[in-house]
Amino acid sequence: MKSSLYNEWLKKLRKRAAPSGTISQWSLLLTKQQGGAPEIWAEHIRSVLDEGEKASLELILDLDLISAPARKSPSSDDQISLW
Repeated sequence: MKSSLYNEWLKKLRKRAAPSGTISQWSLLLTKQQGGAPEIWAEHIRSVLDEGEKASLELILDLDLISAPARKSPSSDDQISLW
């Protein structure tokens, strides 16, 4: 991953991680998906956010999936375009 893309991703991830308890939630989800201890995952995430280490491609993908904002599903009143 190019440095500028990585830096943009890191900036976006920091914004998503800002609310209190977010890193704990992410670490619990990573524990369920990958195994290990939540404390280790939280430490690893913080190290990536503080630029102490670079995230692997696998961790980047996992964190993107975990941290992505929920998509708004169309309500039954919304008309879906057929074209």
